[in-house]
Amino acid sequence: MFAYLALAGDLGCSLVPTVVGRFLGMFNDNIKIGILASSIFPILLIIGIIINKYIQKDKEEDCLS
Repeated sequence: MFAYLALAGDLGCSLVPTVVGRFLGMFNDNIKIGILASSIFPILLIIGIIINKYIQKDKEEDCLS
């Protein structure tokens, strides 16, 4: 499990700067676009947490029934 967590952290640390750099390159090094591109990742994290919460809630209800 810890290896998967470390792999996910390494992937995130290399993927996010790459994506932001690509966006900066496409939009003539406009830093506002880069910040907007980097703000997508925390939003995706929050959405994933909310979805996981509902999935876990449904599993708990199924176990209790």
